[in-house]
Amino acid sequence: MACNGASCQSNCYRDEDEPSAKPDDVRSAAAAADEGTGAVCVKCKANEPIAAAAAADGRFCADCFRSNLFGKFRHAVASNAMISPADNVLVAFSGGHASRVALQFVHDMQSKAQKNFDASRDLDRSLPVFGVGVAFIDESAACLIPSSEMDGVLRDIKLMVSQLSPPHKELHIFPVESVYSEGSRDSRDRLKELLDRVSDATGKEDLLAHLRMLALQKIASSYGYNRILLGSCTSRIASHVLSATVKGQGYSLPADIQYVDARWGVPLVFPLHDCLAQELRMLCHLDGAALRLQSCLMDHAPASTAWCHHS
Repeated sequence: MACNGASCQSNCYRDEDEPSAKPDDVRSAAAAADEGTGAVCVKCKANEPIAAAAAADGRFCADCFRSNLFGKFRHAVASNAMISPADNVLVAFSGGHASRVALQFVHDMQSKAQKNFDASRDLDRSLPVFGVGVAFIDESAACLIPSSEMDGVLRDIKLMVSQLSPPHKELHIFPVESVYSEGSRDSRDRLKELLDRVSDATGKEDLLAHLRMLALQKIASSYGYNRILLGSCTSRIASHVLSATVKGQGYSLPADIQYVDARWGVPLVFPLHDCLAQELRMLCHLDGAALRLQSCLMDHAPASTAWCHHS
């Protein structure tokens, strides 16, 4: 929720559980600023803001920046009824900044819900804790990633998910060619043949994006998930609007830019809808998140790199 303070001009999303700055801290910070010793965070009025060149406009300190970004995520979830206690949510994970932040934030929400459930288990067990699973679509068959590098990527993903605190999250690693039904022909060869029939890079981008979505839908349907959470942010959605307009796909834009896309069998939700790509990159930098996964995948993408793990 926004803090809506009369004197707050930070346009922030304040965490309800976060204590406000102490009066003494505020006075000390203000005095320091008056003496020219440096700027302070516009939210807590106590800590030094992060560098303006690296994150948004540099108004927040690291803790308040993280809190503000999580507030946007939680506000989108609550305002659009994206996740309810009875839901089973599948997080689409690619290794990029957006999907890493989405996984961490949904994990934080689930952990808090679990703590509240445990604290009130003797009084009220009517509201369960929503479930979370993680899906990684292996597109090595399309992006021609060497098997040795892909093995390293998969190890990193398994380690990352296993290191998340309880509740447990099931990891689903799904080769994109598995969207084909079982048959006599090898599915990997069938995928390669299909992609070879598309001569332009834009067509391959659209085709692989569709296959990726089919793969996520297949995982969700097979394992009982009723929500698919994607890491698409404001920047990514804006890019899609421009490309779709150029391709003559403007008819679908009203549905493409919604917080919830119910056109699929399992609805898609976009809780990072109001976050900028720059903010997500900065948060990963502050948290010291390794990005070898994304760089490896992008290094082996074709000329149109957007069609291989872009979020």
